[in-house]
Amino acid sequence: MSKAAGAGNGHVGELNPRTRARILDGALQAIARHGLAKLGMSDVSEHAGVSRGTLYRYFPSREELLQSLAAAESERFQRRVADAVRGVPAGEAQLRIALQHVARYVNEHPAIPRLIETEPAFVLRYLRDQFPALCAATGLVLAPLLADTRPIRHGVATTEQLVEWLTRMMISAVLFPAADPDGMARSLTAVYGLLSSLATESRPVRPRLPAARPSNGKERRR
Repeated sequence: MSKAAGAGNGHVGELNPRTRARILDGALQAIARHGLAKLGMSDVSEHAGVSRGTLYRYFPSREELLQSLAAAESERFQRRVADAVRGVPAGEAQLRIALQHVARYVNEHPAIPRLIETEPAFVLRYLRDQFPALCAATGLVLAPLLADTRPIRHGVATTEQLVEWLTRMMISAVLFPAADPDGMARSLTAVYGLLSSLATESRPVRPRLPAARPSNGKERRR
């Protein structure tokens, strides 16, 4: 852990990763309670159970806190999906499990529903501005799972195209959270299954060669 985070306030010393994680969890709780526009550092310190001095030692500004929180949530999401698909057979099975956990993550998140309800303009602006970064983050998780699926193997779509499509589907899941996340995951899987069936149907069929006629030992003369 760098000492630089506390240098701006004159505090020098090693920072505790557990305290940092505690502050980030407190920030999530504060956002879920107060929203983002009205979020103050005092709200974060209260929910995290730390003093304002400790909070500013770890995060000198609100902007730095929110950036760190976004990065931590991205890492948490990636770990969750990676843990979920570990040990699952490669291909469509892994992708189905990943989509299920994406849908559950959105519904179970403590702050996302609150932000959508209270600050839709902020959410839309963030999604629009960060779309390339969101595609990249999705690709880190899903691209290895897509490599061995039928649409990729048979050339129906590229990995980049499927990653972008899945990212757009996940954004839709964020904006319109389903009451039944598993049902939404099944719907996403069904659409992907359509692509897989198209991949199977588009597989080139080798023409059958005519059966060889039995030879009578004589060659036909021209």
